[in-house]
Amino acid sequence: MAEKLRSISKRIHWSLILRALIFTAAWLLLPFWLFFFVALYLYFVPFFQSSRLAIPFFALVLLCLFTGSSVAFGIIFGLIFYLILLIKDLIVIDRRPAYEVVVLALSFFLFRELYMRFPGGATGGALFSSLFAALVFALLLGSFIDCFKGDALSSEEILRPEGIPRVAKWLSFVLIWQALAIGLFLPLNFIYQSAVVFLVAVLLIEFVPGYLSGNFSRNQLITTSSVIFTLFVVVLGLAHWGF
Repeated sequence: MAEKLRSISKRIHWSLILRALIFTAAWLLLPFWLFFFVALYLYFVPFFQSSRLAIPFFALVLLCLFTGSSVAFGIIFGLIFYLILLIKDLIVIDRRPAYEVVVLALSFFLFRELYMRFPGGATGGALFSSLFAALVFALLLGSFIDCFKGDALSSEEILRPEGIPRVAKWLSFVLIWQALAIGLFLPLNFIYQSAVVFLVAVLLIEFVPGYLSGNFSRNQLITTSSVIFTLFVVVLGLAHWGF
């Protein structure tokens, strides 16, 4: 029994758990400027593979800046940081789904923060902030694409012009900005606004990297689109419209 416990404890990466706990405690207890330097140290030391997840890391730090400190969000952000460290240190074997989870989680909380800060709808400040949020999302999606661009499942990616990924990133930016702007006009609670735009983001995160890597099929398109459409109907049906 003791040997089994030792074997399990060896597989648990205690140093990364400790880093995530320090990250959470620093955010909850320290002024932001000091937390920022602590977070930089926790992520960049050691420097191995740091550049590949730098954008998700800085997006998480940005969320920490704008989100009010609470234990619940401290736990959530600590878990996201822990997952980032697992991917960075190549501990997660199937890194692509894990990276996708990080991008999805950061995107949702980014949209939530935007709509929570602007309950009054489409003001000038809200529209400008939606532009900034769309840019952060596009950077997250771009980092996801770039991180796995060498993992193409077919020769289709090689046959595509080099500029196609760049165009896809810009189109994703424009589409998510339009979705965020439309969400500001919807007479909904910020959670429902976030959920609606998040479903658009899920479509982009599912289809754009898959298309660029050649891992894209008609069945996947039909299945995912059907699921997203069903969730759209459910979310909009449950929402309390404030006309």
